[in-house]
Amino acid sequence: MKIFLAIFIAVIVSKCSTDIYKKEDFFSRAVLKSERENFLEKTINQTINKSLSLPLNDSTENQYISAFWAMELIQFRNQISDQAVRNSLMDFNNRSLTFQRALLEVVYSLYQKEFINEIRSLIPHINNSKLFAMCIHYLKDDLSIDSLNQLTYEFESKFMRAEEDPIIKMLKYDLQTDFRRKINIPPLIDLFRKDFGSNKIVIYSLQRINRDYPGLLIIKKPDGKFLRDHSGEIFSVPQLARAISDLPGYITNGNTPEGIFSIQGKDVSKNIFIGPSPNIQTVLPFEVNPKEYFHEEIKDSIWNEDIYRNLLPISWRDYMPFYEAFYAGKAGRNEIISHGTTIDPNFYKNKSYFPFTPSMGCLTTMELWSVETGRLIESDQLKLMNALSQFTNFKGYLVVVNIDDKKSKVELIEIKELILLSEKELL
Repeated sequence: MKIFLAIFIAVIVSKCSTDIYKKEDFFSRAVLKSERENFLEKTINQTINKSLSLPLNDSTENQYISAFWAMELIQFRNQISDQAVRNSLMDFNNRSLTFQRALLEVVYSLYQKEFINEIRSLIPHINNSKLFAMCIHYLKDDLSIDSLNQLTYEFESKFMRAEEDPIIKMLKYDLQTDFRRKINIPPLIDLFRKDFGSNKIVIYSLQRINRDYPGLLIIKKPDGKFLRDHSGEIFSVPQLARAISDLPGYITNGNTPEGIFSIQGKDVSKNIFIGPSPNIQTVLPFEVNPKEYFHEEIKDSIWNEDIYRNLLPISWRDYMPFYEAFYAGKAGRNEIISHGTTIDPNFYKNKSYFPFTPSMGCLTTMELWSVETGRLIESDQLKLMNALSQFTNFKGYLVVVNIDDKKSKVELIEIKELILLSEKELL
């Protein structure tokens, strides 16, 4: 009798569901077992092995770049790739800027500590702030802060001043705080209390400084209260803000920058790695003009730090990590969105964030697909998009904040009391 009643209730609930997006409506050929096996075989044998067996020259650079990206995606290296990376570092100064950046990224991602001497030897010849910052981050556990500061001072004195370059400005802050190991976060409740404007939703993505651990997403409604689920609990879904590279957020393809993004709407991507689930479109400062970013007419038509600063709670206005989104945008980062995934999570089965899949800087939710049918088994992205579907005005802000440096995923219990307290103050 109990089993029959449970089945009856489940059927009634499913028929009465008001969800706009249903798992059974989504299909991806890319997740089928045969497709994944074929993709992996071609990626290893053609994109990586075949490409990296070619002599490196101007005409083969793009094939090497594709191979480097593929290595990161599937977390793969072998004798062929090891030798190709070593040879590429030796030929670094003869290669294009695009190739140099891709090479340093794969070295940072898959060859930590293996090319310390090679990277140190490159620094005196680098005049690009992005490449320089990547090298400094690669060396952060092998050289003293004083040595890294001296290298940065020499680079800056030769090529620029920190206030003129957003990447060097953020790098200097990282050095000042021992790569953010020595920071004190302002009161988190002030972020929850902050009135970001009428008719705006605010999505908070609460993360660890170490992005190897998934964060947590919560939603504040335009009335200042936080969204609840059907049980009355504060709505939340886990969310990963880690890039495959694990580079800092102000560098291309790095982790999701900390700070405030503008929500511009929703869309469906044609990218097979993102998949067919609807996503949240967001933009950084500088990616669009201030009017589009703030969703309203404002006095300033050109970006400056003050108009971003005025968006922050007073207690957060002097907290430099929260300007990472501003300076990432100023440095040219763009197209960072919040989406699902069709990437095979088994590429990362030995990582602390498994079964999440990292991105190239976007925020990703967990989606598990049937390799037999190509249909969704589980999707936090659909849970999120269904929760947001009740809002007719899909405009507002996405607040990405590192709450501490614990080595564990973010749980609702950690911040629930602050959420409830912020809501009480509305009464």
